[in-house]
Amino acid sequence: MVTLEVSDAGAYFWNREPISAAEIEPRLHTYKSSVANPRVLVAGDNRAHFGPTVFALDQIRKEGIEQVSIETRVREQGK
Repeated sequence: MVTLEVSDAGAYFWNREPISAAEIEPRLHTYKSSVANPRVLVAGDNRAHFGPTVFALDQIRKEGIEQVSIETRVREQGK
């Protein structure tokens, strides 16, 4: 499973590695191509905004990844 985290500043993290918004789609594509059953956990820190989170969810949907979870617990940015 891949964790895609959104911070309060609209920054993205791929398994704790900082990435840009433009990197999300190609990473999802590569991940989906290399794994038989791709799963993504979307997580946000305790102050993440709705807009960047929806952007991440839209990228996952566009790539056709169906197994998506959303983490609701509070975590520090990038952790």
